[in-house]
Amino acid sequence: MKALQGIEGELEWVQRPAPACAEGQVRIRVAASGLNRADLLQRAGHYPPPAGVTDILGLECAGVVSEVGAGSHWKIGDRVCTLLAGGGMAEEVVVDARHVLPVPQGLSLHEAAVIPEVYATAWLNLFRLGALQPGEKVLLHAGASGVGSAAIQLCKALGNPCWVSVGRPSGWPTASRWVPRVACCVARIWRRCATLLPST
Repeated sequence: MKALQGIEGELEWVQRPAPACAEGQVRIRVAASGLNRADLLQRAGHYPPPAGVTDILGLECAGVVSEVGAGSHWKIGDRVCTLLAGGGMAEEVVVDARHVLPVPQGLSLHEAAVIPEVYATAWLNLFRLGALQPGEKVLLHAGASGVGSAAIQLCKALGNPCWVSVGRPSGWPTASRWVPRVACCVARIWRRCATLLPST
């Protein structure tokens, strides 16, 4: 199979043997793969993959299940997306079936390829590590990033009012001048702490 690899800071298509599909795994024929900062760092030679993980780029992808290992509930032909330790930028990938999600109805495979990384990261940090409860108010930082955008959408969907800090060009008034005095929950070091923004 063809796969994309970062070699000495350059991207190259390489030929690799197709991985075997073992019990509890599925093989996905990749239609699209997300591009993340870790991929860019790996391509530049600054972020080697962990021991035992493929050096093929790609931390998330979407495609169609083409083979199912024993013990999996997925079926050949299912449209899926998945979060990976690596290997998504290839013609096919084999992954633990528990890490696979169905593609939401109405989304293309190309759109679904960029869902797993940002939404899993936002969910983990806000609702698992941060223990955010429905209805609690949140102050989010870096709201324009992929994870920030996903966090805003999750907060809206689950009834968590949120405020987002913003950057500013030099010389502009600080963002806190535009934010009303509100009690909110700040995910700081991914733990909840109450804070009160200054009013000016």
